[in-house]
Amino acid sequence: MIDLKGFNDKFESTRTSCDFEKYDREYNDFWQWKIATEKNGTSHILDGEHLPQTCQKLLNILPGWKTWRGVQCKYQKLFPIALGNISTAYNEIRKYSLLEFATIPEEPLKLIWHELGRVKEEFGCRRDRGDYFVIPICKPLMFLWGQTLPFDSRNRENIKGDSLLRLEIRILGRRWYFCEWKRVLTDFNKKLSANAELLSYCTEKAKEIYKSEYAIPYGRFLDIYYF
Repeated sequence: MIDLKGFNDKFESTRTSCDFEKYDREYNDFWQWKIATEKNGTSHILDGEHLPQTCQKLLNILPGWKTWRGVQCKYQKLFPIALGNISTAYNEIRKYSLLEFATIPEEPLKLIWHELGRVKEEFGCRRDRGDYFVIPICKPLMFLWGQTLPFDSRNRENIKGDSLLRLEIRILGRRWYFCEWKRVLTDFNKKLSANAELLSYCTEKAKEIYKSEYAIPYGRFLDIYYF
């Protein structure tokens, strides 16, 4: 079980750090906009009306979060295409939180995995292998959906060192297969669902920060803890 006191201490100390303030503000501003856009249940941030604005917001933020660094890619061109391609799949999964991860249909998740993963690939597609750099998939998805950690190097190292978490599989390197990401989130799903105190804490934090518990970004909260 994730220790609640440790979670609160890390959450509060990280969020009040001057170095972290910019990232916290950018994420929270985007998430509040997402809530306002989707709360009525009919609109969503990747529908035809909101897709251009969503795309521009993320292109203004994600490069500063080092989402596509290291390998030259045409993300300014390819990322908007990917967002358009995952619109329907996103609409299918957006009603699910990390707590319902095991019940999410696999096909929309796979489509999102491949479309976002191909943005950073030199030749645009690795469907023959299926492994991608995990960060260019999970950082955008943490903004769009909120239920996955970005799994950057800090996340991976701190998760591996968390003896209380005891994930069932090892956290891999920078390139992951879809099945590996799915198994890691399934493990987090089990740990969160068994921790009523932590769930209550996350609900209260969502009310405090976003003035709503409509959509609780469990992935972002875990990202802060494992940063």
